[in-house]
Amino acid sequence: MKTIGIVGGLAWPSTITYYKLINEEIAKRLGGDGLHCAKLFLAQTDFEEIAHDQACGNWQRVGALLAEQANRLKAAGADFFLLACNTVHTAAEYLEAGTDLPYIHIVDPAAELAVGMGAKTVGLLGSGYTMRGTYFRGRLQERYGLNVRFGNRRVIFLETIAELAIGI
Repeated sequence: MKTIGIVGGLAWPSTITYYKLINEEIAKRLGGDGLHCAKLFLAQTDFEEIAHDQACGNWQRVGALLAEQANRLKAAGADFFLLACNTVHTAAEYLEAGTDLPYIHIVDPAAELAVGMGAKTVGLLGSGYTMRGTYFRGRLQERYGLNVRFGNRRVIFLETIAELAIGI
C-alpha cells in the first residue's frame, strides 16, 4: 500500500471529511474485520493565512505555502499527495513548481470517472473562487471535453463555507 500525503487544515472540518472517507474506503476495499486503515501523513497550514492570501489574489504565496507542506510530506515518506480543499487548486501551478512529490489534482479522477460513465456534462459546486475561476472548469473542458454547469453560485458558496470551513 502506498503512503498518502494530505495537505489539510485549509479548513480543518474538510480535512476530517477527507481523512474519514479515505479510511472508510481502505477498510471496505481491504476487507477483513474492518480494521484496515490508510497509511498516510497529514500536513497542515493555518487557514487564516491561506484565506488572507486568497482574498488578496496572492496565489503564488498560497502555492508556496502548500508546496512547503508537500515537501514536509515527502520528507515524512509520502508517495504522493492531495489537497483537502478545492479552492487552493487555483494555486496548482505554483504548488507544482515548488515540489517534486507526485500530486493528484482533484479534477482528474473525478473527470475520468465522469468520462468513463459516458457523461458529457458535469455540475460544479464549490466556493466562490471555485465557481468563478477557470482552474476546475478549464481543466474539465480542455483535458476531458466536458461541459460544466453551475447552480446558484451565491447560495452554494455560503453553504459550502458554513459546512466545510466553519464546521456548521
